[in-house]
Parts: sequence; structure tokens; C-alpha cells
Amino acid sequence: MAMLTSDAVAAPDGGTPELAAPDETRRAGDDTSELRTPRWSRLAVPKAQVWRHMAFFTVLAVFVGAILTSYAVPLWFQLRGERLLVVTSGSMSPEIEVGDAVVIQQVTSASQLRVGQIVTFYPTRSTVLITHRIVGLAHVDRVDDAGNPVLAPNGKPLNDPFIKTKGDANKADDPNLTPATQVRGIVREVYPRWGFGLAWAHSGFGRLVLFGPPLVALALSELLSHTGASTGAVLARLRLRGRRSDEDTVPDGDSLPDEGGLDAPVVT
Repeated sequence: MAMLTSDAVAAPDGGTPELAAPDETRRAGDDTSELRTPRWSRLAVPKAQVWRHMAFFTVLAVFVGAILTSYAVPLWFQLRGERLLVVTSGSMSPEIEVGDAVVIQQVTSASQLRVGQIVTFYPTRSTVLITHRIVGLAHVDRVDDAGNPVLAPNGKPLNDPFIKTKGDANKADDPNLTPATQVRGIVREVYPRWGFGLAWAHSGFGRLVLFGPPLVALALSELLSHTGASTGAVLARLRLRGRRSDEDTVPDGDSLPDEGGLDAPVVT
């Protein structure tokens, strides 16, 4: 007599054994029976990573875009030979309001200055830029340290161009004349409300807000990547254990023999 292997079962009448369906049996130690994870389970971790990466890159793009814009806008005007300045007082209201940004074009000669122009200049003995309107032009004789007039080679006194200015919202003219050499530019364009955003972006607090979130997002992304990898490894081990437990379980409809029952079926 020969004992049946797990690939055959005895016929009920003791006749020729019948081969079992391939999908109903599994050879012990069969290396081809790879553990397969359900599709939804395989996609769970990658999908979470995709959403995390999308959120990270969205936050990064928004803040990096804001940072680049705050620096690119002034740079764009500088490349065109102009400067973008923020107005911080209302002395030129209603023409120019607080928080507006003005574009000034550099002055290379006093002959470019005209009455009625709005100019940006350094007042005498001041390091703060002022943007006011020209209300008058003058030429003042040049004097030396002793107060004597400085003469040209032809004997005529030398003089320097000056401007008289006034803020549109001010009742009186500015107290002092300003040398034309102190004028930094003529206002060519006004961009309402631009100054608020630009001033904030270049302030200490603004830079902290703009640079902080991308750095925090980067750190969290790295942390979640390591955490996700560890979690994925744990889940994979748990699924492997569960799969092995399922293999050791007899399918529904089969019955386990009692320990004291009949021996395995045989055929002659």
C-alpha cells in the first residue's frame, strides 16, 4: 500500500484517487506561493506619502514665491535704471498716500528738473529721503569757508542749482532749499498700496514669517518620512504574520481529524 500525498484524495469507493484542484492545495515549503497584499493595502502608504509631499510642496511653493516676489520686484526696476521706494508719510496726499510705492528715475543733470515735478531727495543735513513737489528753482552763489564768493576763471561768481519743495498736504514750503545734487530721482509711477506688502516682506518679522514655514515644513516632512518608513515596516510584518496564520487555518467546509481518529486514507 502507498500513502497519499496532499495532491490526491482517495475515491469514496476505494478506486483510483482523484487529483485535487491546484488552487485548493499548497505544498509545504513551496517558494512560489508569494505573499500578496491586497491592492488597497499596498496603496495606502504610498497614497499618504503623495498627499504629504503635495502639501509640503504647496506650502513651499507659496512661501518661496512670496519671498522671490518681494525681492524680484525691486530688482526688476533696478535693472531698468529705476528705484522702487515705499512712502511712509502722508505729506503728498492725495497724490501719493501712505503705503504707496513710487518708482523714481535717476537724475543725472540739474537741467532735468522742472517746477511741478515730484522728486525724491535728501534734505540738507538729513539722511532720510523725502518725496515732495518742486515749487521753485534757484541758483545760489558759491562761497568758501570764509564766506567769500567763489569766482570762475573769467571772474564771474560761481553758483549752484537748488530746488524749493513742498508737500501737497503741507500748508507751507519746506524751510530750506535743497541742492540739486541731493535729488535722487524724479517720480515716474505710483503703485497704490504696494508699499505695505514690500515693507512687511523686508522687515524682520516678515522675513521670519516667510522663511519660517518652509523650514518647518521641511523638517516635518523629513520626520514624517522616517516615521512613515518605520510604520510601513511594522504593518508589513503584521500583514505577513496574518497571512501565515491564514495558511495554517483549514478552509471552511473541511474538518480536522480527531487526535484519536482514523489514520490517513490509503489505497492499494
